[in-house]
Amino acid sequence: MKILVILPNLGGGGAEKVHISLANNWVKNGHEVTICSGLITPDSPFEIDKRINVIHLNCRKIRDLIFPLKKVIDEEKADRIYTAMWPLTIISIISWIFSGRLGKLFLVEHTSFNERNAKNIMKTNLGKISLSMKIFYGFADGVVCVSKGVANSINKISYVDKRKIHTIYNGLQAFPTIPKPSKVQPGNIEIISIGRLSDDKDYQTTFKALALLKEDGIKIKLKIIGDGPNLELLRNEAKTLKLLDNISFLGFKKNIFKHLVDADLLVHSSNFEGFSMAILEAISCGKNVVSTDTPHGPSEILDNGKFGSLVEVGNYEAMAKAIKFRIENPISPEVLIERSKKFSIDEASKQYLELTS
Repeated sequence: MKILVILPNLGGGGAEKVHISLANNWVKNGHEVTICSGLITPDSPFEIDKRINVIHLNCRKIRDLIFPLKKVIDEEKADRIYTAMWPLTIISIISWIFSGRLGKLFLVEHTSFNERNAKNIMKTNLGKISLSMKIFYGFADGVVCVSKGVANSINKISYVDKRKIHTIYNGLQAFPTIPKPSKVQPGNIEIISIGRLSDDKDYQTTFKALALLKEDGIKIKLKIIGDGPNLELLRNEAKTLKLLDNISFLGFKKNIFKHLVDADLLVHSSNFEGFSMAILEAISCGKNVVSTDTPHGPSEILDNGKFGSLVEVGNYEAMAKAIKFRIENPISPEVLIERSKKFSIDEASKQYLELTS
């Protein structure tokens, strides 16, 4: 099968990581795969199989991609096209229609759609997103959502037939070989957070929770993996809370598993998540998790708190209590690792290719 994957860019985000993993899996199984990156972007930090054809269109804005994408679709003549994340999905539909609707087109959404996300993350309003989906999404052969919550949000704001909306969870490309975790020592805690340094990840809630724990005399260290626009803001927040000696900003790391192995706990204070690769990667290492109960991914991965602690978004007092509780009452690493195996890239890639409408 000939497959075309269309992405906004090849940056270091979770969505890009998932689609590159899917592409690697498909080419490993004998399919011919092309990845098309729309916007100006440096080389991907993630490993792309050398058998994959990578096209860089290097446009400055999403709206400039219509005719360059049409040319790619015309030339590739793919059997399947997977395009990820609104508004690129809209542009891809237009390009595909101009190309005579060559191949089957599937849209992939990684984010739930509500007023807050539209305003803060997508820098628009939900009405515009809804209108564009109502006009265009029905042309596609299907819409893939990375969680049931994302699927429900699409269903609420579009006219897409429910039978064409599919939930396929993200998966890990490979499950790491993990050394036997050492027993966590209360009062000597090393925690880790993974994610872009941006408003939507709300690291301030984690910082305030750490400040409360520090006041209780608990020795605690936080390592943050990720980069983004809020680095200086977060450094200043750490300074204000007198946490500079407790927090390390490690930047983007290609291999996060060696850092996860050394941690006692993953703390995730995001305002929203469509899924959360960070949580999945943590439990695949047998690491306990404390996460905000965002719409929608964490609760689905952790099965509504069965496999980790969920707290109210923005509630740093609840987060501090949950961190202390989870350190003192950890879930068995073996249980967490077994849970993570529900989310494999092999299963996800198979489900993508089985889609017919």
